[in-house]
Amino acid sequence: MAPSSRLLEDFEAQRGYDEHVEEPLETNKVRFFGMMGFFGFLLVTSFVKSMPASNRGIDAAEPTDFFDNFFEEPVIWVEGQKYTSVQYLGFNLFTAPGTEADGCLNVGENIDACYLGSPEVLNDTQHRLSIFTQAIDRAYASEYWDRNPETLKIFLAPEFYWRGQKGAYRIGPSLNLASEIAVKSLSGKLRHQRFKHWIVVPGTVVMVQHADQSYVEMSHRPYENISYYNFAPIHIGGTDLMYLKFKNFISSIDFLQITPGVSRQVQAPPGRAHEFCKKHPDSNGCIYHRLPRHLLDQMGWQDFQILRGGILNIGGVRVGFEICLDHAMGQLCNNDLKPDETVDVQTIVSAGMNVASGPVCTKPGGPTFLADGFSRTELSLNRFGQGRRSTMTEAKRRRYNVGLTYGADAMVSMQQWVADTIYDLTGTGFGTREAGMGTLPGGSESAGSTGIVFKQIAALGEEWEELFAGYYATASYKEAQRAENLLESSLKRFEKKEEGAVETEIPEPKVLPTVDFYGPLKLPK
Repeated sequence: MAPSSRLLEDFEAQRGYDEHVEEPLETNKVRFFGMMGFFGFLLVTSFVKSMPASNRGIDAAEPTDFFDNFFEEPVIWVEGQKYTSVQYLGFNLFTAPGTEADGCLNVGENIDACYLGSPEVLNDTQHRLSIFTQAIDRAYASEYWDRNPETLKIFLAPEFYWRGQKGAYRIGPSLNLASEIAVKSLSGKLRHQRFKHWIVVPGTVVMVQHADQSYVEMSHRPYENISYYNFAPIHIGGTDLMYLKFKNFISSIDFLQITPGVSRQVQAPPGRAHEFCKKHPDSNGCIYHRLPRHLLDQMGWQDFQILRGGILNIGGVRVGFEICLDHAMGQLCNNDLKPDETVDVQTIVSAGMNVASGPVCTKPGGPTFLADGFSRTELSLNRFGQGRRSTMTEAKRRRYNVGLTYGADAMVSMQQWVADTIYDLTGTGFGTREAGMGTLPGGSESAGSTGIVFKQIAALGEEWEELFAGYYATASYKEAQRAENLLESSLKRFEKKEEGAVETEIPEPKVLPTVDFYGPLKLPK
């Protein structure tokens, strides 16, 4: 995994941009028909039955068969409720690989990072499940989420939340058992009526499957020995409706680039920017695949429908879903939608992405929510309605006109705390930046308010470090806490020496995993 400062540069290479063109090259369309032909396809689809509507007070106008499911977005009404507002709850944590500071030792001469987790798949999935359920329970118990049934609540966790110690779960009997237990537990929890009017995306799940060696030899193509899968479960809270959104494009930063043969880690695919993928764009090492239905059923996903487009229509609100590099490639805006089509809400789960690195196709004022695995959440409101338009920066990076992006991470929180403390002591702040630039999404004492309601809570209790250790990176939080403690000590010495004190109650920075609450936000008509 490249350091976070280099991630977006890697994304630029993978998108295949020409610095002289205005928009990204069009990505490959899904090939519907394959070798069986149009009429054969129609014949097969006539035998596929649609999932029955839930009897839990849901009116789900679902596609009636497999053929319709390709062309029509699912339409869902939860007890007939029409939503007028939306609120974002983002699980803010590191899901990127750990480093030496997190205990990655003896992993190889040319690598200083590793995947974290338990070598036992069942232990790994159960521990991650425990952390997630504690986080969503604490979010639910807080006063900050909107109880109004006209507000759709969207809870997002980052990409790679579920990947295991080898970088991906290997498909087989042990995974079947672990997956079935975790899926049953989490889906059972989120079906409860208390999560009615919520959408919950618990991050993404990464799996691999090894091909038969005889097939690999027959194909005469490298990278065909492993199929990679990366998908996000989508739960319609308080109902039996659940979907799987599969990621399309493999990024070279999705996996640690290691020497093959390191037993602890899955062999990394080349990724879309690799020369091999330019010649074989549909190879296993260049795109993620969709898991066959029979394998999904074996792992406990039998009640989940495949979301073949990127859009759900729930309560009259069109919600678009993207996973990391798919956003930079314009999967939702350029492939799932027509050029003049929009969604009401756009969501992105990622690990090394930001909103402005890909097109946004909401209405003017429509929100885009991002949960990133480098411990950051973001909101864009596409104020100018120009989120599909882009230009190249001086650093040769393509950026989209999404308007001001509001973001929350530990460094922004610390910066705001330092700035507000100095402002309180001296009466003069630094600069005249717009509120939301260099502050948390709600603004600050020195910069003023953004007008956006923003709150944070600790995602877990006081034992969060013990729970995270060995599963998710914690070293950066610890260093941030050390810096905060030094600054606090210095401030106390200053106050004692000068016989003065900070008069305003300035919130301490949140330098730990959080749940971030954005809004509620009124949806534009």
